[in-house]
Amino acid sequence: MAARIRTLEKHSLNVPGKWLQAVEKLEIKEYGYGIEYYGEVGIGSPPQKFKLDLDTGSGDVWLAGEECEVCSRHKKFNPRKSSTHKAEGRKWGISYGDGSFATGYTIRDTVSIGNLTVPNQVIGLATSESRAYQQDTVDGLLGLSYSGVSFIPGVTTFLDNINKNSLLKEPIFSVYITEKDRNDYAGEYLFGDIDKSKFEGDLTWVPLSTPKFWEIALDGVSLNVEGVGREQIEISGPAILDTGTTLIVMNERQATEFHSAIPSAENSDIYGWIMPCNTDQLLPGNVSFTIGGVDFSVPVKDIIREPVKGLDGWCFSAVTSGASNFIILGDVFLRSNYIVFDRGNARVGIAPSKHRNTPH
Repeated sequence: MAARIRTLEKHSLNVPGKWLQAVEKLEIKEYGYGIEYYGEVGIGSPPQKFKLDLDTGSGDVWLAGEECEVCSRHKKFNPRKSSTHKAEGRKWGISYGDGSFATGYTIRDTVSIGNLTVPNQVIGLATSESRAYQQDTVDGLLGLSYSGVSFIPGVTTFLDNINKNSLLKEPIFSVYITEKDRNDYAGEYLFGDIDKSKFEGDLTWVPLSTPKFWEIALDGVSLNVEGVGREQIEISGPAILDTGTTLIVMNERQATEFHSAIPSAENSDIYGWIMPCNTDQLLPGNVSFTIGGVDFSVPVKDIIREPVKGLDGWCFSAVTSGASNFIILGDVFLRSNYIVFDRGNARVGIAPSKHRNTPH
């Protein structure tokens, strides 16, 4: 079989996807104070390598194009160096909840992660970016959601092209995020398999409420303080697991309810939700998110973000408020919990992450 695959590839013939069912690992690096995580993704043939933010809350693949004059910090895609590039030319634009945006036009080309290769993928090339993206260390974004979430109408997403062509050993990918080590390793995406060495116990499988976003039901939230006990917080509802969002985002009522359990936490008109930087000493313990009848915890210390400049002793909260129809469980939650995104069975598997005791 291997010889036949090599022969087909040598003569630029299509290799049936079922023969190439793969497992591919992509190591990720951390930018800033856990603001985002990115991996190296190839675009074109031969692959031009870009630092892309892997985002389960988006369906688009996009990066800077050569015409983007404001994208000076980013590597730009050169279509003339790709033998598989196809001009498409549709106008394209994308915007996010934080106000950031990019605009440009579309092309088609090959997207690759190691040996995992998706040909003829629709890609947005940015000719303009918001200031937030201009200053970002990543070159663009690789969406990992279902089709229908893309800003480009009618596009089959990278993930759905993988699934449709049976490119993986299993129609899943697993996400593990940890504290970065001396080599800047901050976790990995494992396409096609599950790494049982990265989590404790068994996975809890939860069906998707809507097979579009990675949306599940959050049954409840509680604060567990050592020596005190468990305090239930009246928060529940639809939630999405979003690797492209840094924080945990709730609506105004839920965020207020959450912070009412945190002594001295307040909603500043200037800074948003903030709390004393020593909150983890005042409340040693964790915050539990109940999903599928099982509690998944985030240490209180991880709910405390970076210090607020000019306010001595105060830090930003990792739980914020936004105008959303669902709770967003971003990287703050994912750093403590291993997630398997199962595209084939429209479900997710969750288990507490197992972290190394490796110093920075």
